[in-house]
Amino acid sequence: MTRKAQLQIDLDAKLADDFAAAVSSAQTSESEVLREMVQDYVERQKVASGYRAFVAAKVARGRQDLAAGEVVAADDAERMFAERRELALKASRS
Repeated sequence: MTRKAQLQIDLDAKLADDFAAAVSSAQTSESEVLREMVQDYVERQKVASGYRAFVAAKVARGRQDLAAGEVVAADDAERMFAERRELALKASRS
């Protein structure tokens, strides 16, 4: 059996009136609009949570590399990739 829950929200009177008018003009119900909004919010939070986990893992890996001394200075990295770009350009001209 599907469990149902009720959600009560407080809106100022103008917003509630505007919402009721928008729902009426869309020929739907307030409940349906709110269900869709809640579902969308939950899905966006799942995606955001996954992204936060991805970033946290990247930061942790960066910190491990830093602690192990496995880092390259920004100037050195730029120089290395400038050399790689130059080699790639030469190879593409051949």
